[in-house]
Amino acid sequence: MLMHYLSGLGILLFGAVHIFTIFFTYPFQATIWETTLKFDSIPFAILPVYRNALLAASLFGLLLCTTVHAMNGLRTVIAELVGFRNKWVDRILIAVGVFLTVYGLRTILIAHLLV
Repeated sequence: MLMHYLSGLGILLFGAVHIFTIFFTYPFQATIWETTLKFDSIPFAILPVYRNALLAASLFGLLLCTTVHAMNGLRTVIAELVGFRNKWVDRILIAVGVFLTVYGLRTILIAHLLV
């Protein structure tokens, strides 16, 4: 249960750092939405935002805490539905969590190094 609480606090902390990094480290302009968060017809237009190392670190922390929180929550829900804890469910959820974390880290690194 402590892990669930700590991962929830980590989501709040890394989410706050993520929001701070995106919105407050770039200069305030009238066209901030067009220059930093543009998803329009230009391919990879959002990627320059991800060159910031603090943003990449906060994304990884957010990814890790969210994955741990989600997998632990699913484990708890499944244990409540079945009525007991199953070690195979734990192993499958750990494998899914590791896969999601590695795949997400790969995506963060590609976005960080691509620009």
